[in-house]
Amino acid sequence: MLGRCRRFPQLVLGLAIASLAFAGAARADSDGISKQSQTTLTVQPITCTFSEGTPTTNTTNLSFDISWIDAPGRAYFLADRSHGLPSTDTQGGALSGATTGDVLYIDINNPTTATALTPPANDPFAGVRCDANANFGGTNAAGRNEITGPNGVFTVNHIEAWAGDAPSRFNPGQTNSASDYASDPCDSSVRVFNLISRQQTDHINIGGCFRTDEGAFDPADQVAIFANPSEQSSVQAINHNATAVAHSPFVTLISTHPVAPGEHHKILKQINFDGTNGTVLADMGIEQAVYSPDTGLFYVAIPGTSTNASGYVAVIDPRHDGDDNDHGKDNDHGHGNDIHVVTNFKLTNNCAPNGAAVGPDNQLFLACSAGPEQVVDIRNGHLIAVLTGTTGGCDEGAFNAGDNSYYGACTDSNSPPTDNLDVSDAQPPKFDVAINTGATGAHSVAADRVTVTEWMPMFGGACGAGVACVVVYGSTGGDDPSKFAQNH
Repeated sequence: MLGRCRRFPQLVLGLAIASLAFAGAARADSDGISKQSQTTLTVQPITCTFSEGTPTTNTTNLSFDISWIDAPGRAYFLADRSHGLPSTDTQGGALSGATTGDVLYIDINNPTTATALTPPANDPFAGVRCDANANFGGTNAAGRNEITGPNGVFTVNHIEAWAGDAPSRFNPGQTNSASDYASDPCDSSVRVFNLISRQQTDHINIGGCFRTDEGAFDPADQVAIFANPSEQSSVQAINHNATAVAHSPFVTLISTHPVAPGEHHKILKQINFDGTNGTVLADMGIEQAVYSPDTGLFYVAIPGTSTNASGYVAVIDPRHDGDDNDHGKDNDHGHGNDIHVVTNFKLTNNCAPNGAAVGPDNQLFLACSAGPEQVVDIRNGHLIAVLTGTTGGCDEGAFNAGDNSYYGACTDSNSPPTDNLDVSDAQPPKFDVAINTGATGAHSVAADRVTVTEWMPMFGGACGAGVACVVVYGSTGGDDPSKFAQNH
């Protein structure tokens, strides 16, 4: 997520089960949350060397994006850009130590074993790419998000993992001009992996000139949604392969119904967020999407825009008529014409959301990048609470039904700036505590309701100096009643 910056990955786990109080109103406290365990990862330094302007060498030790926990499947997943197969694609000598990237998989019941979901060697993830172009802010970036992958990841029906990827590996120019992207194949994609065979079963071309990022899954209608947040008309103008949909940030809705081997899942609809057809102009990107089973709708975080610095939540109805289980042969997307943007919640209080999570009581938690985290009503967008005590800098957000708490992976206002795990009660919404991880770039968090734990990949900090890992945080006993815990 984090429209303009991300970093580091891998894993850890802890199976400490929090003892839960089943009576009494929630009150702000620490809930005894602390580090329970970690799984240490192999560090894979990837270095970009630039000769443009002032010569620069930029190294990332661990590059990752979104994480996901499939609680029924007892599995943790991480979009991992630092590992995978070694790559000989050095971008003409600009890149060293390169790998192709993978989806890290950890069996929560056997946390000592970490495996990877890796595409075929002849069809790799984009991995980490070097880029000296300033179109996306700054210059000389190792792991430029816009051309790096994998990115967002989640599971479908507990038997597949779906992940967004950047365009296939191409060598962007390093002249800080429009011609840098002239060879962009504009084929950003979604990868599908079978969790039993651990093999890639589909590679769906989305047609974006830059990364396909985060997504969500609607199990009722069997529809997945992914966002392409970085498309820019000023950049795409030089991409001879660019499609019309790639001239502004857009979302793609895809049927998740099974397809025959060798065939592709059907793209139901693509929606440009260009300010027309009920959309807002998402000129600062598109971030985390979530699905609510109560409303049957997707809720998509739109960070601050030129029309509203606090941003929006776009509400999309994925329900559609017709048979989309036609093995991808119907390319007119006709059955998806009734998929549409229902409304856009205009946010306030300087939120600019990156992360989102559906909670209890029609709540939508927003992990804000510019201001305090918020909770709004998914039925109308009305503000329920501003979580005073949080100060922004957040990326991914999560809700843990095991302790009725929201978690945000946030930079907040530490000095020096390091990342926090922000913890807030959900009933009623109220900030509890910010746990300093001591790491930078730890922008990813996933929650397991069964063990009542939160998983954060990072480099350094709570992992130890110079160490990459996934840290598992858990509670030694809190005050938050949990309907999930009572029922299980």
